[in-house]
Amino acid sequence: MKLLVINPNSDDSFTALIGEAARKAAAPGTEVLCESAPGAPRFIETHEDDILCAPGMLELLKRHTDADAFVVACTCDPNIDALREKTDKPVVGAGEASMLFALPLGATFSVIQTTEGSVQKKRELVRKYGLQDRCASVRAIDEKSDAPREEKLAAAAMRARDDDGAEVVTLGCAGLAGLDKRLERTLGIPVIDGIVAAVKLAEALAARGSFTSRRGKYSGL
Repeated sequence: MKLLVINPNSDDSFTALIGEAARKAAAPGTEVLCESAPGAPRFIETHEDDILCAPGMLELLKRHTDADAFVVACTCDPNIDALREKTDKPVVGAGEASMLFALPLGATFSVIQTTEGSVQKKRELVRKYGLQDRCASVRAIDEKSDAPREEKLAAAAMRARDDDGAEVVTLGCAGLAGLDKRLERTLGIPVIDGIVAAVKLAEALAARGSFTSRRGKYSGL
């Protein structure tokens, strides 16, 4: 099985981090290829960023038609609907996968973002997936704090747990990949890494031969 993991931004260090996390999560025998979207911004935060990274993401999709499934390695799931229009193969977003993985593990989940500016965008994504009744909150780490990033992440997650009633936490940025287990030990509740969730879901869909159903394809619309 071959998975193409698409980093929607153009930060090669980010791509290396994502690729390492994806390969660790993959089952034996799964080939994982991770690439940055050509010509994309270095960070995906705004709707404009989504637009700018779309051509590169579509180019990668066309370039790797031999992949059995595709993973969008950004938890805002940019352009995922456009990618699904262009292939019958499963396209899994890290954001959607992380939320789906959270549902069986607790009554409510919270998403922790790395920037305050990305909070509203993630709230919009939660509503898109119809999960607002299960989402306790979307919080951002304290960007003004001088504490190490992992400490800021833990502090925000603790507020989500203690103040918002979150029973599960999802990591709202692919750049937080690999921190889930350490954070679980700190919080005492499940923590979902979107890259891990997306890889496992993509593997499962590809293994059963799943394909994307595009609306209207069989209805004559």
